[in-house]
Amino acid sequence: MLSKKNTNLSKYAVWALVNFVILGLAGAILRYMQVFSLANVNYKFLLHSHSHFAFSGWIFLSIALLFFYQFEKQNLQLSKRIKWLFALTIAISFGMLASFFFTGYKAISIVLSTLFIFVGYWFVVELVRSKFFTTSKPSFVDILLKGSLIFLVLSSLGPFCLGYFKASGFKSFELQQSAIYFYLHFQLNGFMQLALIGLCFKFYLNPAEKTGKSTIFWSRGLVWSTLPLYAMFILWVEPPLWVNVIAFLSAVLHFVAWLILVFRLKADIKSSTFLMRIAFSAITLQFLFQILVAFTAIGNWTFGSRNLIIGYVHLLTLGSLSPLIIDLFTKAGFLKNISKVNYVFVAITVFYLLLLFGSEFLAVFQIYIPNLGLLLFVTNIMLPVVALAYLLNTINLKFKTANPAKNKILFNKIP
Repeated sequence: MLSKKNTNLSKYAVWALVNFVILGLAGAILRYMQVFSLANVNYKFLLHSHSHFAFSGWIFLSIALLFFYQFEKQNLQLSKRIKWLFALTIAISFGMLASFFFTGYKAISIVLSTLFIFVGYWFVVELVRSKFFTTSKPSFVDILLKGSLIFLVLSSLGPFCLGYFKASGFKSFELQQSAIYFYLHFQLNGFMQLALIGLCFKFYLNPAEKTGKSTIFWSRGLVWSTLPLYAMFILWVEPPLWVNVIAFLSAVLHFVAWLILVFRLKADIKSSTFLMRIAFSAITLQFLFQILVAFTAIGNWTFGSRNLIIGYVHLLTLGSLSPLIIDLFTKAGFLKNISKVNYVFVAITVFYLLLLFGSEFLAVFQIYIPNLGLLLFVTNIMLPVVALAYLLNTINLKFKTANPAKNKILFNKIP
């Protein structure tokens, strides 16, 4: 049950899940537009709106909420500044949702995107000011969480470089795309994934008890291998062989560090939740996929296939990040555990990913899935329904927590 402090935080969980529903609807419309026509809607504008809203309104807001939830355990106070940070995040998220949808990359969208970068800086400053990481002996979880925040700040170099390239007249498509991929890599693989892995361990384990030389070493390996792993995102320009070697070695280190960390903590992970195990399985598959992409033939095939790229992004976002958010929301008391909805969510995600990856694999043998676009749309349309189930669940839980006396009267009246 939520404590009084967490009841105040739960309203932000409601906002995050409202955004999850909107995100699912936007994704379904994008899939609809690939099969049917939709007048007066610009596909590219909606795509940008969808992706920016996913980062800001769903994943970043949820991660920030889960970080600040930990304040209660450490007897830290939520300041008014943090409440303003949440409010500004929500306002900017909806601003970008609308501005990208109606205008694309125009002045208002660029201003809002830049403001969101500074909100990220503010988030990091608040955590540092709050002495969130002040411990006599940092744990392996602290290494993961600190690394995630470093990558959050580092990722902003991508948009700033992109702005500089455009302002200075650099019209190189490769340079501009590399700047975009820099942002995406250090946001997704750096900040978001490391933050949620670290938060997951912080929620479920006692980091001090699990911190040893081995976990410290391999958690650092997982963090620092993220830096050269960016090489994977420039393989599409067919760089010199040494770039492939860097991508391969960093991907192998990333994979090995992850496996050893999981192995060291396997006793605790065995007793973990269904969503956590699914997320960890997705992370393992993603890291294996990164090793394969470093091979030239597989890399060229991957970067030449839209479905494989989308599949990789959704393996990360729907396969690992979103299940971890839902699981940690449940652990924090923002959601009641509804296992049936979790099973449905995972089943939809697995089927969706099988369609994306499987269609490209079968195409190599000249086998094509009939009505693939329609199947992807039908699968997609179920995601906002699942998101709505989570939203209604947390609203109902918040109502019961905020009105215990009223609920007691209502339940007493039930025969």
